[in-house]
Amino acid sequence: MISLDSSMATKPNSNARLRHIEYAAHIGKLTVVVYTPNQGLPTQHLSDHFTVIPTNSPNRMRFITDAIRLAQQVIRADAPDLITTQDPFSTGWVGWWLRRQVAVPLLIQNHCYFIDNQAWLAERPLRNRLMNALGKFTSARADAYRTVNHHERETWLQRGGDPRRVFTHALGTASEAFAHPTEEAINQARHTLNLAPDDLVMLWVGYPVPFKRVPLLFEVFKRVSARLPQAKLVLIGDKLKSAVDLDQLAHSAGIHERVVMYGPVPHHELPAYYALAQAYVITSAYEGVPRVLMEASAAGLPLVGFDRVGVSEIIQDGINGYLLAEGDIDGMAEKLAHLLTHSAEAQQLGASAQQQALERFSATRNLENVLAMWHQTVELGTR
Repeated sequence: MISLDSSMATKPNSNARLRHIEYAAHIGKLTVVVYTPNQGLPTQHLSDHFTVIPTNSPNRMRFITDAIRLAQQVIRADAPDLITTQDPFSTGWVGWWLRRQVAVPLLIQNHCYFIDNQAWLAERPLRNRLMNALGKFTSARADAYRTVNHHERETWLQRGGDPRRVFTHALGTASEAFAHPTEEAINQARHTLNLAPDDLVMLWVGYPVPFKRVPLLFEVFKRVSARLPQAKLVLIGDKLKSAVDLDQLAHSAGIHERVVMYGPVPHHELPAYYALAQAYVITSAYEGVPRVLMEASAAGLPLVGFDRVGVSEIIQDGINGYLLAEGDIDGMAEKLAHLLTHSAEAQQLGASAQQQALERFSATRNLENVLAMWHQTVELGTR
């Protein structure tokens, strides 16, 4: 596996490392060559089945050549049955290069909505158009392609992909831990955020990068707070990732006293923060399939978002939340205010969301999907 997720090499308790240790235990043997920037880290044999090889590269360009060199050493020492990559871009290029030298299947994965995505292309036109061309090049030459949503699947098929060789499943993170946080953890989270028990809370979790459209979220909440002065908007994530000053933006919108911005929270502590909310809101321009919606669903929260690629894979209007037409800020504010003041309906939608999430997006289901995908790719062989 070729990966950019450095947490596998640098964070012993990271979700990615623990997940791949489990993959390896079931698959037999897994070696990951992973991008790590200039840290001088050694190869890590984390179990009898799982090895992580850091590239210690000075930059992303050098990562490509470093990853090829290190992967070639692994291939010479222990011929693999499968090469898989995290994305169709830099790791996809490494996978394609290796695939030219060894006759084993190449599985390229795409965890978001990138290819021919006009919103993404507009963010950084030159760079992203080059990456778009690279993604098309590598995915067209893969022996199998993994997507997380059906829009990406259809796009790949329209470009001539073989329907037997495309797999569509999101990375499941819903678990019972989100359904049953302890009362002690909930009280601690409430104290940390300085919330009162009767506060009406809208929750947002993630990195406030541009496509998440947090400024648009503030516009929605401004309308909610005009109706409900007791409403609070809680954001969990690193606000330094935002391209705009979120504190200043909240002040200029007149909502700063009702917006709580807190930094990143370890994944195992998140369930208590979800438990403080009455509704979960997402305003992204696009997604792969948002893991936060799986987690919010597992926590029993109703979901509210715009009808965008990835988001519509989870939110079913009137069943587990509300899906609004793109740009309908007033409509989103109305639905959120309604959920905050109609607890019976919010709980009914949240219960439906929870049932679906624990069935469709559990860690167990994810493990089964990944293992089946790898086995099927090997069985199909090279094109």
